[in-house]
Amino acid sequence: MKDKHVTVYDVAKRAGVSAATVSRALTGTKVKTKNQAKIQQAARDLGYVPNSAARSLRNVSTMTVGAVFHTLSGALGMELMSALAWGLEKRGYSLFVSTARGDDEQYDKLVLRFLERRVDALLCIHGSGTGAALDRFIAANIPVASLISQSGGYKRLPLIRPSVQKAAQACVSRLKELGHRRMHVLLPDRPRPALDEFAAVAAQEKMVVTSEAIKSDSFNAEECLKRIVGGSRAPTIIASHQTEVAHLCAAADKLSIDVPKTLSMVALRDRALQVPPTRLPLAIINLDPSILGSIAADLIADQLAGKPKIKKTDVEMGFWIERGTIGPAAR
Repeated sequence: MKDKHVTVYDVAKRAGVSAATVSRALTGTKVKTKNQAKIQQAARDLGYVPNSAARSLRNVSTMTVGAVFHTLSGALGMELMSALAWGLEKRGYSLFVSTARGDDEQYDKLVLRFLERRVDALLCIHGSGTGAALDRFIAANIPVASLISQSGGYKRLPLIRPSVQKAAQACVSRLKELGHRRMHVLLPDRPRPALDEFAAVAAQEKMVVTSEAIKSDSFNAEECLKRIVGGSRAPTIIASHQTEVAHLCAAADKLSIDVPKTLSMVALRDRALQVPPTRLPLAIINLDPSILGSIAADLIADQLAGKPKIKKTDVEMGFWIERGTIGPAAR
């Protein structure tokens, strides 16, 4: 009895060709005659049944869209998933979600599994890995796109990227009006695309920006503040994720550093479910992932409806909210 779990990769290995070549041959795309013959023979020898091959995948719509998260945790991820599900539901599709829990190898396996489950389209959130199964999606003309970020083999996909460009410009313009020229940015060791973009905008607007990498699990706010404010060219404003800024505000109270008279602080909303309370409400660039999810859902549904393929898209999802932790720069 032949092994019913034979895959396209087994056929490729036996035929001495790439998995992409096997996918093209099995979906009717023209390949070299000698390769076609080797692939057909290998498939017969192994008893390969292309029940999840690209051609059959596209013959029947399942009205489902897959979403693979590299990790799924915190408020931002849950809000994004909810918006994706609702946006697709309004267009008649159901969303199937899985998470690789931070494992690149598992990520690739989940992408292949969604192909085998015959989803009509796929979204790769923080796609990272070899992306070996993507050739089969592409050969089958199944829409697939990256969401938020991409690395490794997923860099070739169209990217739907969140942006805080407008919110960052509004924030920096206000800071400059208040006389701020020197900013220190604390960069936690977790995904921080919005914070990185904010720092880049500040530099482009001619602020003097210094940055410092920190470890989230061992962050000492008091020691950090002492070091930052002790220099001769100390910054007048600190920016980081809201969790770190909340700890800095508490440390400033202990050290008798007046916020915002002596030092101002700007936070960017983070994925944390809970943030320590602060005496003053945080001046913040708030992130609304529901905007990103809704637009991504529409882009996928539009392509499934026959509209143009998804291209690289920036989605503004930030809002500048001025609150009590910023004030005029100390002279």
